[in-house]
Amino acid sequence: MNQNSLVFKNSIIEILNGNYLHFININSITPELESLIDDKIRLITEGDTDTDVESIKRRLVEYLERKKGTTTELGAVAEFMIHLYLNEKGFKQEFLYFNLEERSIKKGFDGYFSFLNDEWILESKSGSSTTNGISHLSKIKEAYSDLEFKIKDEEGNNPWRNAYNHACHIDVKSSRDIIKNLKSLTDDFDNKKFQFLENLKIIPSSTIFYVDHWQEIDEEHLAEQLEGEFKARKFNEIHIICINKKSLQLLKDYLTK
Repeated sequence: MNQNSLVFKNSIIEILNGNYLHFININSITPELESLIDDKIRLITEGDTDTDVESIKRRLVEYLERKKGTTTELGAVAEFMIHLYLNEKGFKQEFLYFNLEERSIKKGFDGYFSFLNDEWILESKSGSSTTNGISHLSKIKEAYSDLEFKIKDEEGNNPWRNAYNHACHIDVKSSRDIIKNLKSLTDDFDNKKFQFLENLKIIPSSTIFYVDHWQEIDEEHLAEQLEGEFKARKFNEIHIICINKKSLQLLKDYLTK
């Protein structure tokens, strides 16, 4: 994986023998970030289509406006920026940002990606800097716990079925091997044969939106916290993504300019 980004102000730190922390600070929409959004927004939201980019921007803005002032709005912006970052790092989306059945973001896992021959599951958590006690460590732990819960929640929706339905969509262009694997995981879940995180490659992610001030990630301190926390956690491989983002409004301001 390319360590350097031409677009994001990021650091990638290797931990625990081949696993990685990604620290990203976004305090403005730079011309380079504008270009990346324009290049990837169609792929992220609709897949391999020829829809006009300005139409897609309007659709996304309309969705964000309907959710204005809610935690759903925070989550939607956070997920979009994470998808943008992972696309830039060479991960391939095996899903669409928008749900297939309604005008909303997708359900189930927050993202299902492939990188070379590996498949990765994303869970994204976000919050405001004004929330008492908020931290990347707590949000990453929450994302990990949610992944652990989703893959064995027999009373809930089958998250693999949602991933399978997205991968089968004509505009996603997933490989036969990925579709076959997701179908097998879907059937296993229906038959109460649940997966374990120690067999899965996961991407727990945290985004903190800064409202009244701006602060960059204290990388040394956070790396020490996360490495200590995840020494005892179970997973096959892990990428942990932490983003400090200035203002919820930044993305919408660009999409409407």
